[in-house]
Amino acid sequence: MAGGKETPRQKMIGMMYLVLTALLALNVSKEVIAAFVTINNKIGSSSQIIQLKSQDTYHGFQQKKAGIMASNGNLTAFNHWHEKALLLQQKTAVMVDYILGECSEMIELVEGKEWIKERDENGFITELNPLIDIQNMDNYDIPTHFFIGSNPQRPNERGLNLRDNIHAFRDSICTIMANYTYDKKTYSFTPPKTINELENALNTVRKEDRKEVEQVYKLLSIPETLKSNDAERVDMPWSSVMFDHAPVVAAASILSALKLDIENGEAQVADYLLRKIDGPIFKFNKIEPLAFAPSNYLNEGDSANIKIMVAAYDSTNIQKIRYGIDQDTIEANWKETAGAIRIKGTTGQHKIKGAVGILERGILKWRPWSYDYTVGQPMGVISQPDMRVLYKGYDNIVSGVASGYPTESISISGSGCSIRKTTNGKYIVSPNSGNRQATLSISARDKNGKSIQLGSFDYTIRPMPIANAFLGSIKSGDSPSHSAVTSQRKISLRFGPEVNLKPVTMTVISGTVSVEGINKKGKVNAGGMLNSDALQILRQSRGKTVTIMLKYKDSSQQTKRSQPIIFKSR
Repeated sequence: MAGGKETPRQKMIGMMYLVLTALLALNVSKEVIAAFVTINNKIGSSSQIIQLKSQDTYHGFQQKKAGIMASNGNLTAFNHWHEKALLLQQKTAVMVDYILGECSEMIELVEGKEWIKERDENGFITELNPLIDIQNMDNYDIPTHFFIGSNPQRPNERGLNLRDNIHAFRDSICTIMANYTYDKKTYSFTPPKTINELENALNTVRKEDRKEVEQVYKLLSIPETLKSNDAERVDMPWSSVMFDHAPVVAAASILSALKLDIENGEAQVADYLLRKIDGPIFKFNKIEPLAFAPSNYLNEGDSANIKIMVAAYDSTNIQKIRYGIDQDTIEANWKETAGAIRIKGTTGQHKIKGAVGILERGILKWRPWSYDYTVGQPMGVISQPDMRVLYKGYDNIVSGVASGYPTESISISGSGCSIRKTTNGKYIVSPNSGNRQATLSISARDKNGKSIQLGSFDYTIRPMPIANAFLGSIKSGDSPSHSAVTSQRKISLRFGPEVNLKPVTMTVISGTVSVEGINKKGKVNAGGMLNSDALQILRQSRGKTVTIMLKYKDSSQQTKRSQPIIFKSR
């Protein structure tokens, strides 16, 4: 790929391309084939470095946001460029998934097994198995037919799509960079059809951005033709020169190099977008979730709004804190500390007020804060860490808490259910058959051994929730790639995120697999494995809607129908 002013890393990547092309021109020996594995490993190491750089850049957006918010700045500009960064991140993930998917399908045809090692939480491929594990490294028939076909002068659609899709990605991220309004003037970039028209296309880009847009465009530009590797040195389509009679490890290395270019382009654009945001950066190296409310004490019938936020801070910088409690909340009476504040008090409402010292651009500034709390009388409560109801056929875990009493003095009893004590003050509650409600009571023994009843609570008994089915990692509503669909062999069951239960044993009994427009149906065998008919019609599902229906049993031993899996294969 071409480039403007290249960094040392880009020059190294360019040299890798030259080495790959030169090796392909040789009579390929076992030693040369093994060299491709080494080259691919070096490309992988470079890829990891660039990925870490991009992660640091995306982290920088949160640091900028923290700085803007702390200085009471306007987030409009931040939101504009941050949304572009999120779009860039998504487009890159899709493109990397596409390239790795092509590589995996090619190797699978050679080795006869899936070559995907890891996917992210969205199902995108992030890593393949090592090339060193390929048994048939010198196979060149598969790569040739996979990306070229029978006529090198007219390569097949797959080979042409590889270049076209990279160019489409290039055009989209250059547009992300260049299209915006500044000082009431709108700037834009219309991707040219050829690189020779790039200079004219840059005329509508803001002058300060043209060089960076040009560099990204050239980085991800692939020539339509190259000189052939034979003695004639004639012009041939790019994909034919790169993949004609290329051993599978060489073809995989070429795809790894293309993936590296995609990630390098992402890193450059992400850095460009971050620099567009004007604002102070707050240094932080730790992130923790915080939950708080106006008061942490409620009477019966009261309500409160709990806010969940994320605190980002620099653990290497010990914050200075000034504070006062109750009558000492006036600033003249404040104390100063550098650690946690220990509070205690008599029954009733209390208030702490103070300020925390924060370094902003090297200057210590004091930001005010306050906290209200209540000291109450001892009382008993029954909490359910796992759920708010009792489920049939499930080990419902409850724990008893009684303010002012040690855990070992607390006990829970109930009706409409059986109760078994475990450890750490927790109990397993099993609803009795035929009951719709159960009552749990909590009591504690005081210092004299006398049992004190602290309260009783009614619970609704319900059947186990309906499970969601997954084809591998594919869930209903997804839009997976065709390669991701055809690589799956088994159905699994688990609850959705809205069901907060520990893992439950669920067994697939049977099911059906159907694909839009195909009369034939496949089956899901007991245990969740797809039969041969199911695998066959899934291979014909590109661009079509797939529906999978299942029957299963959960720990209550009742036969149920899961939520169906419905998705469209790309």
